[in-house]
Amino acid sequence: MIKLFRQIRQKLLIENKFSKYLLYAIGEIILVVIGILIALSINNWNDNRKDRLAEKSLYKTLIKSLETDLTDVKDKYVIIDSAIIAQKIFITESFEEVASRFTDKELINLIYKVGNTSKSFVPNVSLYNKISQNKQIDLVQSEELQMKITDLYEVQYWEYKDLDTTLESQVQLGLLSNYFGNTSHLYIKPVKKIDIELQRSYYAELNKECRKVYFLSLSTQRSMLNCENKIESLLQLLKDELKK
Repeated sequence: MIKLFRQIRQKLLIENKFSKYLLYAIGEIILVVIGILIALSINNWNDNRKDRLAEKSLYKTLIKSLETDLTDVKDKYVIIDSAIIAQKIFITESFEEVASRFTDKELINLIYKVGNTSKSFVPNVSLYNKISQNKQIDLVQSEELQMKITDLYEVQYWEYKDLDTTLESQVQLGLLSNYFGNTSHLYIKPVKKIDIELQRSYYAELNKECRKVYFLSLSTQRSMLNCENKIESLLQLLKDELKK
């Protein structure tokens, strides 16, 4: 093709048809430009196609990670809810009231639930960190989706983590050390009957430590619920994007 164009140019020059040569040269330039534009368009189309495939793959990975987080946060929410209910009982009721309301087995279960106060939901942030470092977040075309992903991982998860870390520290320093540290011998499974007098002597300590962590436990639980709601919302958006 190049050889043919060269021959045409030479023929026009030999025949001294300059005006026709000029028109031909312009036409050849236009053809070259069109060819370049077509090549760029095809290249851009390929790049966009690759980006969209990478975007869909990213959504699938995020969905898998978030579904694991959702299962974990729901499980841990039940645990902290039971812990808060048990805390409230030991805060608001005297030992005599508790001892009269619950059997030994029920009372032991309540105490174990209080001990689970520091059971934490641990979100998987390593995936998001990897996405951020590799700038894969730019693959997400939807601004709303980008904002929700960023909000969950950089705001909601961090808020929960701060509360949970503080709660865990309080439980470790107070409840586990001061109460369970002194009474662990009373609750080595299987326990069939509580020593009433020993439990009575430690009840004030249990009441005090439950008071210390109660409101922080409520705040952590609310933050955990916010995590759950935002995960569900984000999962729905990601699944909707995959259908497009």
